[in-house]
Amino acid sequence: MTKRRIIVLTTGGTIASKPSVNGLNVSGAMSGESLLASVSLPQMRDVEIEVRSILQKPSNAISLDDLVEISRQCQALEQDPGVIGIVITHGTDTLEETAHFLDITLSLQSCALAVTGSQRAPHEEGTDAFRNIANAITVAAEPCVRGIGVMVVFNESLYAARSVRKLNSYRVDGFGAPDVGALGYVDGQRVHLAQIPRRSAPLPLGESLPRIDILSSYLDASPRLVGAALASGAQALVVEGLGRGHVPPAWIDAIGEATRGGVPVVVVSGCHEGPVNTRYEFPGSLASLQAHGAIAVRDLSARKARLTLAVLLSTDSPKGIAARFEQAMS
Repeated sequence: MTKRRIIVLTTGGTIASKPSVNGLNVSGAMSGESLLASVSLPQMRDVEIEVRSILQKPSNAISLDDLVEISRQCQALEQDPGVIGIVITHGTDTLEETAHFLDITLSLQSCALAVTGSQRAPHEEGTDAFRNIANAITVAAEPCVRGIGVMVVFNESLYAARSVRKLNSYRVDGFGAPDVGALGYVDGQRVHLAQIPRRSAPLPLGESLPRIDILSSYLDASPRLVGAALASGAQALVVEGLGRGHVPPAWIDAIGEATRGGVPVVVVSGCHEGPVNTRYEFPGSLASLQAHGAIAVRDLSARKARLTLAVLLSTDSPKGIAARFEQAMS
């Protein structure tokens, strides 16, 4: 019988940290092989686990080019009939972004993909590194999760890539899915799937991703932020709006000028829970932004909306981007 394979791709992060001479954590210093050698792997018949170190860096250093490369490697693996699952270990700071990017660019019809990391380094007391890796491998081998897209496995819980957020900077229960909740849980060797996320078809991915900047709105924020981002090379903007998707009134003209110039401007809510909505009518409201050509995007954080927009623009022009965005996220 041909053995099935689970491929563990390591990219660095806290989960692959070693202590420095100063007693601080050096993220990504541990190779993938060394990391897996310390894990008590789940017992699975006829399953081989293979580890590949593809990056060794803290996740704040992950680049757009890195995302494209990781997606290409996962695409090749999911087309291998012997590969039943992929596990990616990743730093937690940008883990949700990589998970979402892979979710919108990969099919994963017959291959599971679990992304995990840790809040405590492997050498720290009470580390969650080894338990999270073991759980992610258990999930990747589970038939019931194939075809549901990229999952984040953390603190014995499963989350959909689209909805997961890092909610705490240090606790081992650092991830959650506001408004939606967990997909299920891992209890030893048992994987329980309580809900199945809705997914759209994967988006075609170009050779490179355009630069898109995120602008956070706040009380009396200067509209010059919009012009400065575009002048320095941003090809599109994601506005993290207040509440239901609002900005200071002075931003209206700057955003209108940008959209008239062919620059896509997407508006999301800066809140952890709740979508944007056109319930209000005043200067700077979402309704006024849409009247000036901005695109309202529901149920995505600014960081995930940025990556979705980047993928859409990587293969096509900005023309008709609003309809394509809606279709991609439906």
